Amino acid sequence: MFDPGFPRDADSEGLSDEGQAYVTQTPPPRPAGFGSTVVKIALVMFAVEILIMLGFFWFEAQLPDWKIALVDASLLAVIVATIAYFVFIRPKDRQIRAVMAALEESRLDAENLARFDALTGVLSRRALLEAFDAEVERAKRYGSALACLMLDLDHFKTINDTYGHQFGDEVLHRIARVISEHCRTNDHLGRYGGEEFLIILPETRIDGATKFAERVRSAVAETSLDRNEEHITLSIGVAEWRNGDDSTSRLISQADRALLEAKAAGRNRIIANQPV
Repeated sequence: MFDPGFPRDADSEGLSDEGQAYVTQTPPPRPAGFGSTVVKIALVMFAVEILIMLGFFWFEAQLPDWKIALVDASLLAVIVATIAYFVFIRPKDRQIRAVMAALEESRLDAENLARFDALTGVLSRRALLEAFDAEVERAKRYGSALACLMLDLDHFKTINDTYGHQFGDEVLHRIARVISEHCRTNDHLGRYGGEEFLIILPETRIDGATKFAERVRSAVAETSLDRNEEHITLSIGVAEWRNGDDSTSRLISQADRALLEAKAAGRNRIIANQPV
């Protein structure tokens, strides 16, 4: 599975001037373990006791027997606590840290499974629609440009029927990689369903999105599938967000209608849903 987050072509053709940087949030650091706190307290207490004893000896102070016994007991308690930490608490502390690390890794794995499509490595439909909602809200707030592409592999059923579904899965993975290599860092590429992909293009007008779609279509058409020099093509529908659109569903419907027109017109082509 390829990493969908690697740097991609930064071609800015079709962008408006309202681009904003995306901020990657990092998880907060884990709190220090309980065991390390215990040993620090024990060492501080031990140092204080030593200083007290040195002070008494320095000034040749005469201490009552009960005070000497109290100091000796305190030193003994500190020593016992330190030994107990290294023998009992520290190993448990390490085990707890290991369990916490394993749980964190499992949580991240679960998030990745929910966020990325297991077959192609691009965004899952759920994550894609969440990103789309966020981009529409940003376009509404700042009046920035936004376009989307609906892509469908032509005659993909024939590939499955001729070479089997395992080869069909390899084709989906390879085509997803080819498409991803042409996307910018702030674009969102996801698998919408079956052999359909959806690309969200922030800060992009319909003319720029159409030119981008042509680059993707040409790259896919030139990609060999390594099976009798087979090639596959794409039909692409393009749509642009318009001020007043309230939801992503309308924009997706426009791109989907344009895609159906491209299919009906003979496939391996691009149809843009021009604003009126």
